[in-house]
Amino acid sequence: MSVLETLADWITTRNSEWPESCLSRASHAFSDTIACIVAGSADPVSTKVGAGVSLWGTGAATIIGTKKKAPAPWAAMVNGTAAHVLEIDDNYYPALTHASAILVPALIALGDEVDASGADLLDAFIVGLELHAVLGRGVNRSHYFAGWHPTATVGCIGTAGACARLLKVDKAATVATMSLAVSMASGNKAQFGTEAKSFQCGMGASNAIVAARLGQAGVQGNPEVLEDPQGFLALYGGPAPRGWEEPLKKLDNPLALEEFGLAPKRHACCGSAHNSIDCVLDLKRQHGFSAEDVESIDILVGASNKKNLRYDDPQDEFQARFSMQYNIALALLQGKVSLSDFTADAVKRKEVRKLFSLVTLNARKFEDEPKDPDQRPPHIVKIVLKDGTVLETQRVYARGLIQDPFNDAERLEKVLECCEPVMNEGDLGELVSQLSSLRSLPSIRTLTEVLGGKTND
Repeated sequence: MSVLETLADWITTRNSEWPESCLSRASHAFSDTIACIVAGSADPVSTKVGAGVSLWGTGAATIIGTKKKAPAPWAAMVNGTAAHVLEIDDNYYPALTHASAILVPALIALGDEVDASGADLLDAFIVGLELHAVLGRGVNRSHYFAGWHPTATVGCIGTAGACARLLKVDKAATVATMSLAVSMASGNKAQFGTEAKSFQCGMGASNAIVAARLGQAGVQGNPEVLEDPQGFLALYGGPAPRGWEEPLKKLDNPLALEEFGLAPKRHACCGSAHNSIDCVLDLKRQHGFSAEDVESIDILVGASNKKNLRYDDPQDEFQARFSMQYNIALALLQGKVSLSDFTADAVKRKEVRKLFSLVTLNARKFEDEPKDPDQRPPHIVKIVLKDGTVLETQRVYARGLIQDPFNDAERLEKVLECCEPVMNEGDLGELVSQLSSLRSLPSIRTLTEVLGGKTND
């Protein structure tokens, strides 16, 4: 069988009995991502994408934060943009994707259209995460280092497979769905720090639904498009792709969600900065110094991390999300990085900008890093204080991962931080209640009714 046929065989025959740890993590990820969408729905980027799709008619899927409904692909495009625009959505390290930010908008929109249950969406979400992992392991880190945006490439293909699972189509239609998604997989890292970056996430979610509906309708594609000499691996793989043999051995053996979990964010910025931010916060907590005590900060990250953090002197909130200097300054001054730190005025604060010169950012060579995205070298932070004290620590995993997880109170705190500025108190309470019982919702429409149009103007 081809790679796609192997994946489609698993998608269509795998039972829906998932480990409790996976169901719990999937529920947490759904709640976290919906909160990100609610917060991002008020962002000008999301509203501009919404204005664009409004020209293409109405449908059954909810554009979150508005009273508008649209065909599922267009609702997913807006909601996917909103999920990603504030950079507080989770990461998924086995795939190097923002998996939830593309999967959840696509599945909610398609689920709204077909009246799926909460259990159906969680099932398709877990399937989609495993597909992201297999596909990501096949091409990353090489694909990522070459400049592709895996959320919109790997993510589009994997999310299309999740949509096929939700639609319960047969193996042939699932192969066709994922093959068509390969044709629509696009997005590059040159857009990081611009409005287009979050749109690429929405575009991928939209394309995944289009691929699933076309596959369901019988449109065919090459079942060997992933391994073909002119296919995905050859064209998108970058300088040293791993190929499909080893990733396929790990398919559901164990589930990547069970082995690695997801990486929800507590800092509203690029995930490439999170380990380093947490290192600074760890050292501050242990040694009690302030920003005024610091002489210098030297940081070592991965090659791709440094490429992502491309703005040493950010000029707006989009660039600031991809600036190590800005986010380390916030950690020094405030002890946290919050959504309110990413406005045009916040980025201009003199007390923050004067700390940029303290930070030196270095990276390992790509050739010296493991090819397998499951293997993660640490970020290393060394702080020299003005009294000569040298402090050093490192992190392989940021706060929030299964190695250092959030508790229920912290998860709720993030939901409230994201949603309180946008939703009124009564509707927010109803949302929290529904999110806590997502598994048992008979229809996702009871949730999207709360999310659609019940916002403060």
